[in-house]
Amino acid sequence: MSTQPMNREGDREPASHGPGERQGFLVGLEGVIQTMSSPALLMLVGASAFLALLPAWLNYDIISRDGAFQYVPLAQVFLEGRFLEGLLGEVDPFFPLIIAGIARLTGLEPELSGRIASYLAFVLTAVGMYKVGEILFRDRMVSLLAVLFLITNRQLVDRSIDCLKESLLLCCIIWGNYLVLKGISSIDRKRLFLALGALMFFAGGLFRSTALVFLCAWLIIWIFHEEKGRLARAALFLAPVCGVLVVWAVNPDLPVFKKSYQFGYFFVSSHGAGDILRSGANAVAKFFSTGNPLVILLGLTGLYRYRRDYYTGHLVLVLGMFLLVLTFWIFASDRYFLAPIMWLYPLAAFQALRIIREGAVLPRSFAVIALLSCVIMWAHISFTPPEPDKLARRDAGEWVLSRLGPGHEILSNRERLAFYAKGTGLPLDAFNDSTARGQVLAIDTGEEDGKMLQERLGSQGILPDKRFGTILIYLPRSGGS
Repeated sequence: MSTQPMNREGDREPASHGPGERQGFLVGLEGVIQTMSSPALLMLVGASAFLALLPAWLNYDIISRDGAFQYVPLAQVFLEGRFLEGLLGEVDPFFPLIIAGIARLTGLEPELSGRIASYLAFVLTAVGMYKVGEILFRDRMVSLLAVLFLITNRQLVDRSIDCLKESLLLCCIIWGNYLVLKGISSIDRKRLFLALGALMFFAGGLFRSTALVFLCAWLIIWIFHEEKGRLARAALFLAPVCGVLVVWAVNPDLPVFKKSYQFGYFFVSSHGAGDILRSGANAVAKFFSTGNPLVILLGLTGLYRYRRDYYTGHLVLVLGMFLLVLTFWIFASDRYFLAPIMWLYPLAAFQALRIIREGAVLPRSFAVIALLSCVIMWAHISFTPPEPDKLARRDAGEWVLSRLGPGHEILSNRERLAFYAKGTGLPLDAFNDSTARGQVLAIDTGEEDGKMLQERLGSQGILPDKRFGTILIYLPRSGGS
């Protein structure tokens, strides 16, 4: 592995390209980019990320389950001043704290505050991606293309318009990586940049433990980057790791081990050899589908062909550790793949541009199709109108809130309807003819249980007070009505 992948300023020397190797459009575009100042380019990146997320933001339907039943309720706890209760709960408190802070400063609802936090983090992540591409390759076109891959990722766009912490996590990771790379290439402020990078990873670890995978990979490189003192560095690395594992073994029920740091997944007895093999294959398939298969192929091809340096060594470690972790986390969500995919994007951008600049017709066509596919997939998710059925749940909940106020019990087979009604949701099977008269009943007749209950009520002459699509609302009744 090369120990000097970057020059003193943190950038590689730009690759040379013969005059006959570039295409006319690309030459013109690069000419325009080269005339722009660095602040102007950063503003362009930030504005592009903002505009890339705007259509999907406008087509938002309803809050995610995690947002509705984890982050917003905990943010409300903080807004009410019950900080100790919030900090000692099972939900990671950092994102709800940010939601509560924005809500307090702006007076906005917690749901909108969480969405704003995600939106801003999405923009900052794009700026960080540009800076990483700049420090790795010293090629503005590579940096901009890496940003394009990032801001058109369907999973990231979908998560960044919701009350979710994915974009905040990626923001900490990308800026942590940038600061570490800056520290590696610096002389006079090396320790400062490395310390700030570590702090960014620890901040990301407050959102989700996967941020610490990146820090661990850098520490492994630090251990082996030279032979002298290797054993001492390994001991410094292993001591806290072993300490955490010992604490988990003694008391696995600590709140910190309930959510992100679930080491028990590695020791579940149901994880037989067949489960692990199927999960590994599924993890690879999700990695490709979540990151755009064509772009992932470009990145892996670049990883195979590119010279060995700190970035590629770290990337290999990160991909290997994530594959191991996500294989054992048999039911891992697609969003857990975003962090390693994002770290592959700079190399995918470098490989795509190298093919376009130097490759034969067939490879060049593949790279162009990969770029176009990013835009097409982004457009599909960004301009798809919100689902009427989901909007009906939100409208129904808000109507109940406007009629009855907050705090009511709501029997429903659509749990997020109760969130918008600011009530307590109860499952539909809790319905009882003798006790349900004082409760709100909100049923989705598109589901079998809702359809059966509608017929049962209709046979008793009970009609809904309001309909929203397939959602029927029955307000509390008194007496024999």
